[in-house]
Amino acid sequence: MRRFLVLILCCSSFSLSAENNAEDCMLFGYLCELEATFVSADKELNDVYKHIMNRINSGELSDGTLVDSAELKQSLLSSQRSWLKFKESNCDAFYVLNSGGRQRNESRMECEIEMTKERTKYLRRWY
Repeated sequence: MRRFLVLILCCSSFSLSAENNAEDCMLFGYLCELEATFVSADKELNDVYKHIMNRINSGELSDGTLVDSAELKQSLLSSQRSWLKFKESNCDAFYVLNSGGRQRNESRMECEIEMTKERTKYLRRWY
């Protein structure tokens, strides 16, 4: 787990924009590609989440329904926070499962990418 934290610190030491390319990455090989993919997936998730919140705030999602905008907003916020904790725990477990191998960091990043993309799909589908 300590090595993964070092990985995170290394990753955060360079600019986390989706435009980063492999030359900007301080990690090695495939991890750089995974980091760029995660940054892109995370940005997309954040954009979708903000768009949904804007739709809730404007009343677009509660028009013609019995759902109160404040309740809808709080429900989504709570759901997102719970999902973030679940993603962390789930990918922690996946890291431990792969901790005996050389690709444990790659496996963790792949877990985070997959879960982030799935959450984005879910939010788009239901909101």
